[in-house]
Amino acid sequence: MVRLGSNSPRVTAAPLGRFLRLLQGWHGRARERRLLARFDDRLLADIGITRLDQARECEKPFWRA
Repeated sequence: MVRLGSNSPRVTAAPLGRFLRLLQGWHGRARERRLLARFDDRLLADIGITRLDQARECEKPFWRA
């Protein structure tokens, strides 16, 4: 009989946790870029970016920071 130590569940859970955090980051980044795409000139001026900056950011794929 093989007895698993108390740390064994964490060995398999750690990669899963990292993967879930990665997915959450990608989802958040995609959501923020969708919102940024909707900003008008006034909102862009408020955050200090131009239409060109906006376009460049929104064109990035979700996995690229």
